[in-house]
Amino acid sequence: MMITIQPKYLSGDVNINPSKSYSHRYIIAASLAKGKSHIRNVLDSDDLIATKEGLSALGATFDGSSVTGSYPKVVRNHILCKESGSTLRFLIPLALLTEKEMTFNGEGRLPKRPLDIYEEIFREKNIFYQKLTSDNLPMVIKGPLHSGNYKIKGNISSQFVSGLLFALPLIKGDSKITLIPPIESNDYILMTIEVLSKFGVKVTYENHEISICGHQSYHPTDVTIEGDYSQAAFWMVAGIIGNPIKIFGLNQKSIQGDRKIVDVILKMGGSIKYHETNEAYQVEPSKTKGMHIDLSQIPDLGPILMILAALSEGVTTFTHVERLKIKESNRLEAMIHVLDKFGVKTILNEDSLEVFGQTSLKGNQVFSSYQDHRIVMAIAIGAIRAKGSISIVDFDSINKSYPNFFEIYEKLGGNVHVN
Repeated sequence: MMITIQPKYLSGDVNINPSKSYSHRYIIAASLAKGKSHIRNVLDSDDLIATKEGLSALGATFDGSSVTGSYPKVVRNHILCKESGSTLRFLIPLALLTEKEMTFNGEGRLPKRPLDIYEEIFREKNIFYQKLTSDNLPMVIKGPLHSGNYKIKGNISSQFVSGLLFALPLIKGDSKITLIPPIESNDYILMTIEVLSKFGVKVTYENHEISICGHQSYHPTDVTIEGDYSQAAFWMVAGIIGNPIKIFGLNQKSIQGDRKIVDVILKMGGSIKYHETNEAYQVEPSKTKGMHIDLSQIPDLGPILMILAALSEGVTTFTHVERLKIKESNRLEAMIHVLDKFGVKTILNEDSLEVFGQTSLKGNQVFSSYQDHRIVMAIAIGAIRAKGSISIVDFDSINKSYPNFFEIYEKLGGNVHVN
């Protein structure tokens, strides 16, 4: 399928969808609590469907906002993670608790995404695993997972740390996770610890070490999931490069790492203000300027910030861009191609990318989706300032995280047509 977008400024009000990162974490924690939790406002997307199905295979049941959990047990010995790295990396340690063989599989690029950290742990802790092909998936694993000391490189995906954090508190014996600096995506680790605390599970995190008391229990709870800053980032940039947009549903004091989008926009000279009276961000059209942006803690913001950089005065230098290579696509390579088709000059250095700003983008172009939801949405926002129509092939990859993205796009005045 292909969608074609005619350049048009967007304006109006947006109610942001619930956080994908929190949705994963809350339903996992609820699935480990003995009893019924009520988790409201869970994101409805392909990734969350994969996580729910995986948790169902481990004994959890779902009924609307209700989640009935238990200690992990094998209901089905096969978990299909679709294209969700979070599902895969969060559920592997939980499957090890069953001490039964469990097969994990995936779709798209997921079988090729790295699992090195877990493989190192498997070898060190003498845990059975077997790859069934030359890719990382399908993989068969079998526990038990033991308490003890775990050392993990801090510049690898924090999802490995979060996966262990969900499982280790349930095991007899205390554990410690030592993170080897530099530590990237640290806010996602803090997010997991925050969710654990909501369910009565306590861990301490000091000086790169996470201490976990064993033999703890998850207690059922009720919670409403807050809005997603990584999704809001697209509409914030749309407001900066187009017409005013008001964004509702975000927690101004959130610990979401992608909340940094607000600080980046402000530092680039953008107008964005939070109004406490109506609990909304007001974004106004602004002339932004290039700057240095470190993506080590905010890799998911890379694609949309590169679109903003392309329409900002001067040069924006992105550092720690290597993290973008191991996402749903090679986002670094994909965004360089996207910017090139938009007529934007870029220079790639060892671990940095320079983006040279201009006032508009080249139109009458057809883009690949790269099977990546964030690439699709970044292209769509860039289309606002294109000099001609923009088409995206296989745009339905947005279903991974934001199925109603183009519905909102149209409500804000966007001109889109599905071919």
